[in-house]
Amino acid sequence: MASNNTEKNPVKELGSKMQEIFEDFFGECIDNDGVLRARLNNMGVVNATVIVDVMLEGGISEDAPYGVLHFHNTLAQDIPEEALANLLISLNGVNHIINAGAFPGFGCFCYYEPLNQVYLSYRMPVNLNNIEAEYDNIRYYLGTLYEQLDVFVDFIIFAASNPEGMDITDYMDYLDEVADLNDYQERLKAYEDLLTKVMEENDIETEDGDQ
Repeated sequence: MASNNTEKNPVKELGSKMQEIFEDFFGECIDNDGVLRARLNNMGVVNATVIVDVMLEGGISEDAPYGVLHFHNTLAQDIPEEALANLLISLNGVNHIINAGAFPGFGCFCYYEPLNQVYLSYRMPVNLNNIEAEYDNIRYYLGTLYEQLDVFVDFIIFAASNPEGMDITDYMDYLDEVADLNDYQERLKAYEDLLTKVMEENDIETEDGDQ
């Protein structure tokens, strides 16, 4: 008896659907041997570029095979060695904010030493036997991901490039200040004021050599 070739392959279906969903949210993306990648440009007031990757994994252990989408987002790289100590403190602060504090989110920000990068990682379990029901969850996560990256990329970029770092409390106060500001220039001015405050508190020289 001939095999039924019309049976759906949930893994292939998910891969095709994920590319469609990615393009809906982020525009153009590429498929590199099963890993989807998109570049998010002009993130935050610093106009940073964030690289978003996602791939389907078999599960978190061999004893419990279950579809898992792994989202890996690279925010900063080539971290100066002198900034690393305060960067790790800053990452701990922002992780507290998104996991137990005032800005709930998904995943954790981490520093990856072999590639000298800061990334945000999140693993989402997906039921491949009921994949249609998972698409709304994926879309919801990607919507929150975009906001989470846009909100915290300024904090991460500054912490990754300045040995003195930035206090997460000051940054959260800044977010409260700009919450109702839709004008980009006003948000940029508020961010520059925050940087000036941090530099003055830590006695960091400005570009003009003033203190």
